[in-house]
Amino acid sequence: MLSHSTGLATHKSTMTRYTKFLENSAKIWFIIAVLGQWIFGVYVALFYGGAAMDGDFMKWNRVLPHGYVEGETMGNLAVAAHLLFAVVVMVGGPIQFIPKLRAKYPKFHAWNGRFYIVAAFLISLSGLYMVITKGTISGLVGDISVSLNGLLILLFAVLAIRKAMQRNIKVHRRWALRLFLAMGGVWFFRIGLMFWLFVFGRPVGFDPETFRGPFLVILGFGQYVIPLIVLELYLRAQQMRSKAFKMGMSATLIILAGITALGTFAATMGMWLPRLG
Repeated sequence: MLSHSTGLATHKSTMTRYTKFLENSAKIWFIIAVLGQWIFGVYVALFYGGAAMDGDFMKWNRVLPHGYVEGETMGNLAVAAHLLFAVVVMVGGPIQFIPKLRAKYPKFHAWNGRFYIVAAFLISLSGLYMVITKGTISGLVGDISVSLNGLLILLFAVLAIRKAMQRNIKVHRRWALRLFLAMGGVWFFRIGLMFWLFVFGRPVGFDPETFRGPFLVILGFGQYVIPLIVLELYLRAQQMRSKAFKMGMSATLIILAGITALGTFAATMGMWLPRLG
C-alpha cells in the first residue's frame, strides 16, 4: 500500500514538473511576443503618428498604399482609427494576461478588458472598411485573408465578452487568448515575412515587385491560423496527462519563441528602424 502511494506521489511530482516546463515555455514565448508587439507599436506611433503631427499624411503611402487619399474623409478616418487603436491594443492588451496584475487590480482588469473589446471592434470594422474601399497589396487573396481575420476578431470579441458576463472565467480567458492572437495577425505577418527573408536571404516563393506568390498566400492565412492552432494544442497539452505530448508542446513553444525573436529582430532592423531614419 505504501509503495503504491509512493508511486502515485512520484508520478504526480513528475507530471507537475512537465506541466511547469510547459507553462514556462509558454511564458517565454509570450514575453518575446509582447516585446515584439511593443516594438511594432512604437514604430507605428512614431512613423504614422509623427507624419500626422507634421501634417505630412502623404508619408503614410510610402508603407501603406492608398493609406491617405486627399478628399476621402471616411477612408482617411478609417485608416487613422485603425492605426490609433492598433497601437493602443498592442501596448495595453497584453497586460490583461498577467495573472498577478489581474488578481491585484480586478477593477482595472475589467475596465481595460472592456476597452480592449471596444478597440477590437473598431480595429476590425475599420480594417474591413479599408479592404472594401482600398483593397490590399496582395490582391484578392490578401483581401480574403485580411477580411477573414477581421471577422474572427469580431467573433472572438463577442464570445470573450459573453463568457465574462456569464462569469464563466475559464472559458472567457480562452476566448480572450484567441482574440489576442487574432488581433496580432498583422504583426505575425510582418515578422513571418522578415524571418523568411532572413533565412533565405532573398525573396523565395513570391515576387517582391507584384507581392504575389504561394508563400504570401500561405502566410496571409497562416498569420492567424497557425497561432490559433498552436494555442489549441497548448490548451490540450495543459489538460492531457501524456508526458510526451507536454514535452513536445514545450519544445514547439521554445522553437516558436526563437522564430518570433528572430523575426522581430529582422523586422526591426530591416523594416521598422530604417523607416524612422
